[in-house]
Order: sequence, then C-alpha cells, then structure tokens
Amino acid sequence: MSVVPFSPDSATEIEAHPEPQPRKSAAVPLGIWLCAPALADEHGLPPLIAGLTRSLVTQAVTAFTRRGNTVAVTGPDAARIAAVADTVGDRRVLCVDPETVTVGGRRDRVGGGAQTPEPGSVDLLLAAELPAPWIDVDGEPYTTWARWLAPGGVLAVATRNPAGAGRFADHTGAVVTAATTAGLSYLQHIIAVLAHIQGERLLVSSPPASVTLLADAVHADAHTDLLVFHTDFGGAA
Repeated sequence: MSVVPFSPDSATEIEAHPEPQPRKSAAVPLGIWLCAPALADEHGLPPLIAGLTRSLVTQAVTAFTRRGNTVAVTGPDAARIAAVADTVGDRRVLCVDPETVTVGGRRDRVGGGAQTPEPGSVDLLLAAELPAPWIDVDGEPYTTWARWLAPGGVLAVATRNPAGAGRFADHTGAVVTAATTAGLSYLQHIIAVLAHIQGERLLVSSPPASVTLLADAVHADAHTDLLVFHTDFGGAA
C-alpha cells in the first residue's frame, strides 16, 4: 500500500470553507476502578445485589467523602450496602428506603429502619437501584436527592446493562438528563470492573446461588457504571 504525502498547496486537499460542525458538549472524565469480588464477597458473607461488590461501595465512600461526612444509601438492598459503607469508618451512614420519595401520593411507604435525610445534610448519596433508578415525569427522585445534598455533595448513581438476548439498554443519557435538570453537575463516569484481570483476560466470577439471574441472560456482566454528579450549593442553600 502506497502512502501519498499531504500537500498543503493542493486545492483538492483543503476545503476553503468547511461545513460548520455541530458543537459538542464537553466530555466528563472517565475513570476505571477495579472492583472484583474479594474472597469475603464469595465465601461466608451474604452477597450484595448483582452488579455491586463490597469493593465498589467502599471505594466510592473513600473517594467522595472524608471523616465526619454523612453517607446515604438508597435502593432495594440499601440496608446491606449501608452496612458495607459503614465499614470504612468515621462516617455517619444512613439507609434510605427508595419508597420515602413521594410523588403525587405514590411511593410514600417508609421501610423498616429507613431514614429520611434533612435537606442539605448528605455528603454522598449512593443510589443503587439496578439496572437504573426509576425516573418520574416531574424529575423525581433526582429533585429530592439534589435537595438532600450538602454544599459540595456528591450523587453517585450505579447503572448496568442487563444481559438479555438481543437487547442493550444504555441508561446514561436518561440519568444524566434527570440529574442535571435537578441542578447537579455531571462530574465523572466511572467504569467499575467486576471481573478479575489475568493478563489480557477478564475472569468473571460465577454468582452465588442466592443471586437471581435473568432467564435469558446470554453473557456475564463484567462491569457496572457509576455516574457521579456534584452540587456547589446544596439543598439547604
């Protein structure tokens, strides 16, 4: 194959008036975390919901909070996830039932042991309602979550694509739209790798028998996405 050198004097190679290109929004930083299950995840301790590992939870708490901060966890497995978050230490950890967010009289059940944060009191809110949190037509629960955040607070939303036959669900756009509409800034997109890395291969652990998989699953999920948002002002402002 021959290579033709580019000639700056060639009128055929430079378009005098190029067509205007659509403006692209600034990309957010992309991070990769290694969050494969540790031995404790696979032997002896109850597994978290599929798509989350103890390493993912503790890394999020360590990365986005400091000593004395308040961490809130919401989602169907919030109690166990909150217990994992509490192992980091020196943080106040709240378990928030997703049903405590009320929209038009719906989803107003308060689960046992759940707490409702005060506005402007949460430094990190970890939302783990996989494959993605529900979004109501009026922006809930993101407007409520934004109100709970303290100035400088972070919302971290875990999402994943269910491995179904012939389907791919990308929840990023809907989550980003809901969060930014609620007044939050899109800070970072983190890919949490759930597989062990051996050379150039990803080794995915078999899920425990207690974890229910989709009947039509065609491949193992090797990662979970963590979408991170930030507020400068907080709900109390």
